[in-house]
Amino acid sequence: IVTGAGRGIGRAIALALGDEGAAVVAVARTLSEVEDTAATLRRKGCRALALPADISDWAAVREVAQRAVQEFGGIHILVNCAGVVGPIGPLVESDVTEWCRTVQINLIGTYFCCKAVLPFMIRQHWGKIINLSGGGATGPRPNFAAYAASKTAVVRLTETLAEELEGHNIHVNVIAPGAVNTRMLDQVL
Repeated sequence: IVTGAGRGIGRAIALALGDEGAAVVAVARTLSEVEDTAATLRRKGCRALALPADISDWAAVREVAQRAVQEFGGIHILVNCAGVVGPIGPLVESDVTEWCRTVQINLIGTYFCCKAVLPFMIRQHWGKIINLSGGGATGPRPNFAAYAASKTAVVRLTETLAEELEGHNIHVNVIAPGAVNTRMLDQVL
């Protein structure tokens, strides 16, 4: 399962996993984008399923995990790539709803996805979870408080989950890819 697979880094990861022989469940909010990713994978001879879903919705995330197991028989890898920049500007001027929505997507969405796949991974005694952090987790990011706070929390969530799963043969890691030429970078600039 790759979230945020409709464009940018998530799409690139989904395509790379397909190139390595993985059956891919591509997840994103925008149906046309996630269908395009899955279609590209299928043209390459990969098995792929497009599932439009908002990862900040627990019921939708549970459905993604169940559909992945129904379609492919298990879940071996989860890449939590979906994310938003959120409000840009001084915290005092930020929109409260936008600020909370950023945390809901970046942190709570990552938590939902991990929680949804873990029962399957624990039963099969194997799995890989890769969460994406960002520059906001490595140091202060003035004018990006919601993004920085949520991505820092993803790092600590990842570290904690990795220790909780010790002995289950489930590896949990976080990566911060740095600046990549994506729509999100355009938004930041």
